[in-house]
Amino acid sequence: MDSISGRVKEIISSRLQAIMKEIKHLTSVSNDAERLRHEIDRVKGIVDHINSGLSWKGRQPLAVVRQWVSTQEQIVKSAEEVFLQYEENKNRRLCCCCPHCFVAKRSSRKIRNALVEIDELLKMKDSDFPKHGDLGEPPETLLQAMGKELVGKFLQEKLSEFETWMLEDGSVRVVGVYGMPGVGKTSLLKQINNNEKVLNFFKLVIWVTVSRESDISGLQRRIFETIELPWRSNFSIDEAAGVSRSVFKDRRLLFILDDVRRSIDVSNLAISVSENTTKIVLTSRDKEVCKSMKPDRMIAMKHLTEEEGWELFCKGAIVAGEDQSMDREIESLARSIAKECKGHPLTIKTLARTMPQLHSSAPSEWENILKDLKAIDPQFYRIDEEILRDLFQPLKHSYYALETDELRLCFLYLAAYREDEEIDADQLIQLWLAEVLVKSRFEGRYSFLKILADRCLVGIEVKEENGLDIWKVKINDLLRDMAVHVAEIDQNSLFRAGQSLTQFPYSAFANAQWVRISLMHNCTSFLPDKFDFTKLVTLLLNSNTIEEIPEGFLQYLDMLRVLDLSNTPIKFLPKSFQQLNDLQYVQLSNTQIRVLHDQAFDLTSVQFLDLSFSPLISIQSMIKEMRSLQILKLAHCNDLEFVSPDISQLTSLQELDMWKTLFAFSWEFEKGEEIKKASLQDVCKLRHLKRLRLALNSPIEERTVGNLVELQELWLLWMPQVCQTHLPTDMRAMHDLERLHLYDCQIEGTPDLFSDLQNLNYIKLKSSQLLLTLSGLRFGRLSNLKEMEIEECLLLKELGEEFGTKGSFPKLRKLKLWMLPSLESLSSSVEEGALPMLQTLAIFHCIKFKVLPRGLDNLKFLEQIRGDMKWWKEINCEDEEMKNHLQAK
Repeated sequence: MDSISGRVKEIISSRLQAIMKEIKHLTSVSNDAERLRHEIDRVKGIVDHINSGLSWKGRQPLAVVRQWVSTQEQIVKSAEEVFLQYEENKNRRLCCCCPHCFVAKRSSRKIRNALVEIDELLKMKDSDFPKHGDLGEPPETLLQAMGKELVGKFLQEKLSEFETWMLEDGSVRVVGVYGMPGVGKTSLLKQINNNEKVLNFFKLVIWVTVSRESDISGLQRRIFETIELPWRSNFSIDEAAGVSRSVFKDRRLLFILDDVRRSIDVSNLAISVSENTTKIVLTSRDKEVCKSMKPDRMIAMKHLTEEEGWELFCKGAIVAGEDQSMDREIESLARSIAKECKGHPLTIKTLARTMPQLHSSAPSEWENILKDLKAIDPQFYRIDEEILRDLFQPLKHSYYALETDELRLCFLYLAAYREDEEIDADQLIQLWLAEVLVKSRFEGRYSFLKILADRCLVGIEVKEENGLDIWKVKINDLLRDMAVHVAEIDQNSLFRAGQSLTQFPYSAFANAQWVRISLMHNCTSFLPDKFDFTKLVTLLLNSNTIEEIPEGFLQYLDMLRVLDLSNTPIKFLPKSFQQLNDLQYVQLSNTQIRVLHDQAFDLTSVQFLDLSFSPLISIQSMIKEMRSLQILKLAHCNDLEFVSPDISQLTSLQELDMWKTLFAFSWEFEKGEEIKKASLQDVCKLRHLKRLRLALNSPIEERTVGNLVELQELWLLWMPQVCQTHLPTDMRAMHDLERLHLYDCQIEGTPDLFSDLQNLNYIKLKSSQLLLTLSGLRFGRLSNLKEMEIEECLLLKELGEEFGTKGSFPKLRKLKLWMLPSLESLSSSVEEGALPMLQTLAIFHCIKFKVLPRGLDNLKFLEQIRGDMKWWKEINCEDEEMKNHLQAK
């Protein structure tokens, strides 16, 4: 009987639990429904963001992106129907037993199921989309930066032949070019790559510089990276080929493989070279490597003739556009100097830039240079390379002709990086600063790079991003080989970057006098227990597989100033770390470090500390000891929960980057906190800040930010619960501000403070949800504003007549409007003299923007209007001829 009674109790209990669960679902259905509405909007926002980004770059989505977007359409449509059914029935009273209750229960289950489907959809996006890189198909062409027109009859003839082979001769599918470094192989390929007929013929041109260690898999990876396709480390050659074929299907392709060092079977290159639509051009130093890849045509590069070499020498030595005649004696000596370069283009250009002024110099100066070039140093060349020693002498002279020891060391630092690496200039300058080779990372920081570029010792490319010029530096392989050798012989610097080293190179450390060591971008997992190099100043170990720093490894590095352990899986720093009293530069980004213990990090001399993209959870009191710190980077530390208020004592700090960390600053410390955290007031005590990026957990009050008078770049992100109705008036004091980013600032109107920020050249407003108009903000008075972006301001109806008024925005070149669903027009009309320098107008997802303003033809420098093609076809324009001229791209 007891067992029956127990069973009955179980049934009743189970039923009661089910009923309580249903009641709980019914009582929470409104919250679930609200969450569903939010998730629907979130998914739609993601799709809009994807489409906008792709449209802005003129790309089509990757296959995985197309599939996800298609899937989300069905899920979102179903979820919207569920939400609509809920809305229709939500006001009906429930009693748990009538038909309405059954409808409500069914609706509740549908809402929960819809939430599960959306959650799975978002997980699918996170797992399938590329973690880095673009979501669209590769760009149609990849242009290479070009120098001046090539010199030499031979090169001009080969350019003509190439054009025939590429465009007309179907029997030529692979062309090989070989010759020694610096003889002009890459320059020839750049001319081919940028040839207008070639670009028009081939749908896609892909340029890949092949590293020394590349095999077929490595080459495939580089191709993926070049065209921004997602790459998986476990890709097989066949899998990568399959992905590539789907992307490259039905396209005319031109592959340019520069500086191939080993034989590669190009038939496995994820493409079929048997098709007439695909062609490959490759360069190599080695004739046998070139021949082994079975080209249909081969070209042996030739040196310039003596007269051609003299012509190129004069172009480098004589100031362009200056009509100068040489003294006969000097001309004779100069010709002899040019002749010493043996017709080698790179050597001629590099040496020519070191020559003295023609009219202010004596013949004896030229005689000394010629004598130095003829004095061959038998040690100065790499025996294992096919490089003539009389070619290295002119390059060595160019190095020694640099005016100062500091400038020479700055040049040698380039050899610490991998071959063919595009080096971030600001990162390079930080290393120079740590060794006191330059004085400032702000004023005149690029002056040394400009000198090196003028001497043809480095190449520089400047890209504009968010109103900021991003400098990238590259060094020719031949010059890098020379720098590696000189650094080792003259400066006790061992540079072994990117050589696929799987073990620490113990044999190379017989010399205990090394001053600089670079082992970056290798495959080294273990470090020695003892590393006795008391003179070592710089140690670069980044991008290895090192998991642990042995206690004794750092024990004897008393003079160390630069330490880079970034992109390694290390989790802890040893206690011996605190003995590095001279350390200036500490790079720990993208490591697995969660905690910096006070006893291991009492460093008063550190000027640069980067822990970005690490799982760091707190910045403790040890921070107050780092009084010399100038740059602190904690961007994307998603676990960072605590920052000590002692951060206010970093009085030398010039840059604080806490963009998209978990930690957000309140105006003042929150009452009731057990342990006081840093506040915005603490940050604003840092008077010498020049760059600041952080999130805010409360509105900025008046008289808070006025101390930041040296600020040049400011990024602010307000958290969702914060309502900043106006910006504080003491922002007027930021007279040096050049770049301003305001994210999720719920600003309805603001005092007329922007007109005081006359140095602003870039401004971005994103997600200002209550902003109705830009009228009254006086952006048009900003005399140096070059670029402006307005994004996701959902209620913004008008930009204001200021955008069409004569004299407004005198230097604005780019205006981007994205996801402004209420915006109806730019302005009613554009007067002559308004926006006089505007070149690009981008309009995406502004669904009510249907009419282009009158007087658009007054914008004399307007080159393009960018937007969705569907929108462009429907847009009304008073001047159709003008519209056709500005065909949207």
